[in-house]
Amino acid sequence: MKSVARMELMPGMTLGEDVSWQGKVLFNAGTVLTQGNIDKLKRYSIMIVTVMEDVDFATTHYERLRYSNDFKVFEKKHAAALSIFKNLTNTFIATGRRISDQALMNIYDDLRSSYPTGAVLLDYLYNLMPNEDELTFNHCLNSALLAGTFAEWVALPEEDRRDLILTGFYYDIGKLKVPSDLLWKSGSLSSEETEAVRKHPVIGWAMLGGTGLPQRIQDAVLTHHERMDGSGYPNKLKGSEINVLARYIAIIDTYIAMASPRPQRMAMTPLQILGIMEQDIAKYDAELLVPLMRRIADAQIGSSVCLNDESVWEVFLIHPDRISRPVLRNETRQVLDLAERPEMQIVKMM
Repeated sequence: MKSVARMELMPGMTLGEDVSWQGKVLFNAGTVLTQGNIDKLKRYSIMIVTVMEDVDFATTHYERLRYSNDFKVFEKKHAAALSIFKNLTNTFIATGRRISDQALMNIYDDLRSSYPTGAVLLDYLYNLMPNEDELTFNHCLNSALLAGTFAEWVALPEEDRRDLILTGFYYDIGKLKVPSDLLWKSGSLSSEETEAVRKHPVIGWAMLGGTGLPQRIQDAVLTHHERMDGSGYPNKLKGSEINVLARYIAIIDTYIAMASPRPQRMAMTPLQILGIMEQDIAKYDAELLVPLMRRIADAQIGSSVCLNDESVWEVFLIHPDRISRPVLRNETRQVLDLAERPEMQIVKMM
């Protein structure tokens, strides 16, 4: 709520507090002002009233977050950072000259200063609405941010942290050479189209050749779609054959892809994403993945979720062995254990 001078009032504004004159209530809180109401305030010489702001009408955590000043600062910085990153990348594509590592780290550090914890970053990323014309740039920028959070969570040494963040910026650069109508096609791809999209790691690796980037970053760009069980591409590598940066990026790429809205679906919730990762755990390095999954899940404690029966619950407890299927409770303290109710699914965050 905010205080507003009577002369600045407009019809349609909603009073946040009662307006009284000499002990008599003229208008109750919640009154939607009309011009007649405003004229009456003038007759009674009421100079200042309290009106409700958009955030005051928010009923869920994510609605309140979207209206918060902190999120608006992040959103503004993110848009500016995206523009800078896009320009740097396009210049690299046009000239072949390597982007300054420090320029990319400056982008990261400036955005990192606008959220206090990794848990808050997850909330912010879930609420960002990317421009469809900048999806690849947005994906890489967000991946670099999540890479930094993961590095903090597992206390990576500084050089490894920096290389992981830089890999986040670079790993999907080959997609900029793939037709966008294939990348973001809403329907199923044909086998030929799938093969064309799957060339992007090799394309990106070739683009970075001769730039002087650390070899392990270049190798991670090439191998970020390889999987621990050998089901990935382009070379069907397995286990330790896959660069460790690429093993981290495989997790980051999967999370960011599913946490972002696409033409055919809404953004998935963190717990929905963790459920898919649990099913596909053989594809990832479990020693890296499981601790990160637990941190992501722990960040959801206290948040409100909507289930497929439209009931709303609070995340109360995370199971150590069923990370994506927490214990929930509602406002009447009734408890629901999703690990025991497979038919109940989280469909959105509140």
